[in-house]
Amino acid sequence: MAGNLLKKSSGLMLLCSVSLLMIVMTGCQEAKLKTVIGIANKQCPLDMGEVGKITSIIYDGDNVVYTLNMNEEITNIKILKDNPESMKSSIKMMFQNPAADVKEMLKLMAKCNSGLHMIFVGNKSGEQAVCELTAEELKEVINTNADPAQSGQTKLEAQLKMANLQFPMQASEEVVVEKIESIGESVVYICSVDEELCPISQIEENAAEVKESIVSTLASQTDPATQIFIKTCVENNKNITYRYIGKDSGKQYDVIIPRSDLKKMIIEK
Repeated sequence: MAGNLLKKSSGLMLLCSVSLLMIVMTGCQEAKLKTVIGIANKQCPLDMGEVGKITSIIYDGDNVVYTLNMNEEITNIKILKDNPESMKSSIKMMFQNPAADVKEMLKLMAKCNSGLHMIFVGNKSGEQAVCELTAEELKEVINTNADPAQSGQTKLEAQLKMANLQFPMQASEEVVVEKIESIGESVVYICSVDEELCPISQIEENAAEVKESIVSTLASQTDPATQIFIKTCVENNKNITYRYIGKDSGKQYDVIIPRSDLKKMIIEK
C-alpha cells in the first residue's frame, strides 16, 4: 500500500513538475513574443508605399494585431469587408513557405497559441475590414509542407486574387485597369483604353517611352508590398505585361517588362 502510495505520489509530483515546466516555458515564450512585438511596434508607422502604412503591431495576450492605414484611392475597404474568406485564404496562402524570419515569428505565435488579426482602416472614411486567423489556422499553415515551386505559384495566385478584388481601377484619364491575370510567361494587366483620348497606335509608336515610364515607376516603389509582388513574379519566371486594348476598335498592344528588368528592381537585404 505504501509502495502504491509512493508511486502515486511520485507520479503526481512528476505530473505537477511537467505541468509547471509547460507553464514556465509558455510564459517564457509569451514574454519573448511580447518583446519581439514591442520592438516591431516601436518601428511603426511602417511605410508600405502608396498602399498605406502599418500604424501599430500589438500582442493582446490572445492575438497579434496589425492595424493598417490604407490608401483608399488604391484599396477599396468595403470590397475587403465584403470578401472576408477571400482575404483570409489569400493571407494564408502568402504564409506558405515564408521567409525564415517570418516563419520563426509564426512558430513563436503558434507556441503561444496566438491568433492573428489584421485590421485594415480606410485613410479617409475610417471604415474597417478585419481578417482573423485563429491559432489553429496558423498552425495548419505552418505545418503545410508545400512544394516550393507549387508554393510560389500559390503565392502569385493569392496576390492576383487580392488585386482583382480592387479592379477595375482608373489608372489615368484614358486608361482603366480591368483585371490582372497570369497568362503564359507573363503577369498581365488588362487595360482598357479610351481611344478618343489615346489611340492604340500612339502607344505603339511610343512603346519605348511607355516602357521606360513603367520601369521607372516600378523601380521607385521600394515598399514591401511592391517588392513582394515583383519578387514573386521573378520567382515564378514571369514578366510583367501591360496589355492596352482599345475600347472601340478592340486593337491591342503589349508593353512587356522582362524578368531581367524586374530582377534589377529587387532590393536585396
